[in-house]
Amino acid sequence: MTSVAGKTAFITGGASGLGFATAKALVAKGGAVILADIDGARAAAAAAELRQQGANALGLQLDVTSEDSWEAAGAKARDFGAVRILFSNAGVGGGSGAFEQYDTDVWRWNYAVNAHAHLYACRTFLGEMKASGEPSHLVITSSMVAIVPPPISVAYISSKYATLGIAMALRNELGPSCVGVSVLMPGMSATRIVETTRDLRPVEQETDDAAATSHAMQGVLAGGMSPDKVGARVVEAIERDEYWIFTHPEWKSMAELVTRDMLSSFGPSADPGYRGDDIDGLIAANGGCMFGAKA
Repeated sequence: MTSVAGKTAFITGGASGLGFATAKALVAKGGAVILADIDGARAAAAAAELRQQGANALGLQLDVTSEDSWEAAGAKARDFGAVRILFSNAGVGGGSGAFEQYDTDVWRWNYAVNAHAHLYACRTFLGEMKASGEPSHLVITSSMVAIVPPPISVAYISSKYATLGIAMALRNELGPSCVGVSVLMPGMSATRIVETTRDLRPVEQETDDAAATSHAMQGVLAGGMSPDKVGARVVEAIERDEYWIFTHPEWKSMAELVTRDMLSSFGPSADPGYRGDDIDGLIAANGGCMFGAKA
């Protein structure tokens, strides 16, 4: 269990959307927050808004794809306070269109923001969190599309699937430690991710059908769940040490279909004479922890 009162949280994508909503929920419970965002001016303004309400908050510019940017942000964060809650949340959309027509620069950028940045976040703070011995917590933002993939964006879906894999692996790795881990699996939320993607996209803007899809998704997300409700649920999960954070139950029936399809495809062994994999040995060789069980 990780009480957020008195703890400092570092939040990527913290200037708006789910990041800022979670920051507000954290400070409401006595936490201090560092809002890190590619838009440094927006992060500073968001932190100033929280300080006006009596919160302890700092806004920082951070490019989550740059190790140098992480090093600079980490130094400023440590001057502010020892980070014990890390919310690796920044994300961008991946565009649309046929997979074989994807722009490779957009593909690499999508993975750099949505997946690789979790490594940089953990390289910056996770070691210190583990070494502190204090109850700490890591939250990583994936998406329901990692489980139920709609036909919209292979880059976004697969990078969020990679994120889910990172969180699942860390659940086992961190099981014996003082650091809890949660994976946020939101459905449609009223965030600015489409606009942010459009502003930061590393190549020319989408046109024709791809542009139409982008604007349609912007409209769909505008009617999504309030980020404030999601942020409050994230803080609740941190304090309860819950791994899965499902905020949109309407996706459950589709997730069940995906899981049922997968499980029903298990059949007899490809080699009837094979004794079977040594699952217990696999677990023991990798630290003896599965599904985050504490030692």
